[in-house]
Amino acid sequence: MRSRQSAQNWLYCTLVGVLGLYASTYQTLVDRLAARFGMDERMIGVLLSVYAIGSLCSVLVSGMLSDSMGKRRVVLCAALLMCLGLVCVATAGGTVPLFVGLFLTGVGFGPSESIGSALLTDENPGSSTKWMNLSQIFFGVGAILAPLAATWYLTLPGVDASGALLICAGAVFLCWAAMALTSGGRLQTPAGARRELNVFSVLKNREFLLYAVLIFVYLCYESIGPVYFRQLFLERGATEADANLAISIFWAAMVLLRLVGVFMGGRELACVRWLSPLIAVGVAVALLAQSNGLRLLGVVLYGFGCGPVWPMLFVLASRVFPHRSGAAYATMMLFSMAGNSLSPAILGSGVNNVEITFIICAFLSLAVAGGGWYAMRKYAAPVSRPARGEM
Repeated sequence: MRSRQSAQNWLYCTLVGVLGLYASTYQTLVDRLAARFGMDERMIGVLLSVYAIGSLCSVLVSGMLSDSMGKRRVVLCAALLMCLGLVCVATAGGTVPLFVGLFLTGVGFGPSESIGSALLTDENPGSSTKWMNLSQIFFGVGAILAPLAATWYLTLPGVDASGALLICAGAVFLCWAAMALTSGGRLQTPAGARRELNVFSVLKNREFLLYAVLIFVYLCYESIGPVYFRQLFLERGATEADANLAISIFWAAMVLLRLVGVFMGGRELACVRWLSPLIAVGVAVALLAQSNGLRLLGVVLYGFGCGPVWPMLFVLASRVFPHRSGAAYATMMLFSMAGNSLSPAILGSGVNNVEITFIICAFLSLAVAGGGWYAMRKYAAPVSRPARGEM
């Protein structure tokens, strides 16, 4: 039984890794996708936001259903919708099917990550921090490989961004098939489950609300970091290969710190407090650097600052409501997607200045660090007190 559970854990980590592969591929190719339909660079933020809005909408619905109909069913449905959306984007002949495909891709992506993560937490109550960070390491590895693979892929004759997205669709489908074939007997409705339509009732708890706000602010600067580092490098005269390398370096730095996070169970708030300010340091280095080498050092520090902060905030939130992990994770993912949806259009396209965008991100990271310090002083460390459940 234990080996079967371990196999399931690694399978869901693999799905999260494929999600990272797709997310970074899309970030790398979104400018080419915009150019294919005659859009200027200012529309990049809009394309990112359409996809993120789809995730935001689906996470709300999945949060209502996951604790009652079963998390595995929700993840299987979401993964299939993501495949459909990617195929639609890859074969789109106009802007309307493009936007529809991006929206559907987001609809599938959000629950696949959030409810899949909730499932890992439910089935590994004694090592939730470990598996959350491991799944996000898989996400990061996929994100690291994607820009390099996309750069190589586009050098092949007769290929374009559409082919890369179809490859992502195929990878998601393989994960869906593996999960469907190995979930026999585990798709039943949870015993004693009841449908809780008011997902937002978890926000009545002030500690949970704080973590939700922090995850929103965090996503504001994490979501645009890779794409706008690429734009910064291009503006400073770097080649496209070097600009794509910056995205991979960002994710590599994040993965390295998430590996450290695997061993940081019980010290989640310490990670939030001490790592977040590295974003501001990384921004200062990247903007002031006179060479690509030093600029990459800024990218590394930015990646370190993101590190395990996202999974740590999710783990902290789940401990506030251990018996409603689906609602807790869905609400946290909803706030994540809200930041992911609004940030590219407002801080990116709206500002329309890479340097100012990064300066705003630096201040937001300091706000997250401040929130971590406040949580440490206001609430006892989660590891030192029993989970409170609903209040």
